[in-house]
Amino acid sequence: MPRIVPVSDFRADIKSVTQFTDEGEVVVLTQNGRPKWAMVDYDTWNAAASAQERSFSQAIRETERREATGNLTLLSAKEARAALKARRSS
Repeated sequence: MPRIVPVSDFRADIKSVTQFTDEGEVVVLTQNGRPKWAMVDYDTWNAAASAQERSFSQAIRETERREATGNLTLLSAKEARAALKARRSS
């Protein structure tokens, strides 16, 4: 669960807030009582971004593989909407 901190508290005492990110927690900064920014340790953010990039690359490779082997069915927008509607109603 993220730590929620008003931005005014963050400005007043940055060190007390950054200790949470140093421990791997997410800190959500609020402005006027609403979530505005999220802070994470850079290494944590970088690892998550790298994992997301690898996942995206893997999905592209899998799509290309399926296309090359003829195991990929392309749908028109109308067909895709109908298939999605059918899946949701079942």
